[in-house]
Amino acid sequence: MSDRCNIEQRHASYSHQPGCSRRKRVHIVGIVCAGALFLASCSDEASDDIQYLTEELDVSEDEARELLEEYGDPDDAIGEYDDVAQEPFDEERAAAAAEEDLAAEGYDLRYGCTADCSGHEAGWQWRAEQGYATPGYSDSFDEGGRAFDEAIEERVDHMRQRFDEGDY
Repeated sequence: MSDRCNIEQRHASYSHQPGCSRRKRVHIVGIVCAGALFLASCSDEASDDIQYLTEELDVSEDEARELLEEYGDPDDAIGEYDDVAQEPFDEERAAAAAEEDLAAEGYDLRYGCTADCSGHEAGWQWRAEQGYATPGYSDSFDEGGRAFDEAIEERVDHMRQRFDEGDY
């Protein structure tokens, strides 16, 4: 086969050259067309992925394109972006939610109690209603208020742990 034919095949020339097989030219043209179709479909798919990322993450098309280039898969990009873009844990909001929940629950027996737990319950309720613990006339009242504060701290710690694990 001539050198001219080899050059022609490498450049996918459509003209017929003597000594070149028409079958090879058709084959090369077919490969070029298939490649073009593949690239066009990839472009549409990439465009769909960029649109998906812009809608899901509320980012610009350029930012979506960068995320897609970095992570390859749009779902991976979303997962990583959410981890990076996550707001910090709101300690005050968690404490307020814990306080509201605990006020409805009543004394949790963490300090034990005598016969009826009325002193502990009164201290717990005082703290829940007033927003601060205060010394009372009995140790059980004081323990009830302290128990409420400790319960809030424990609840907030649990919320923070869940937040850090992504379960919020």
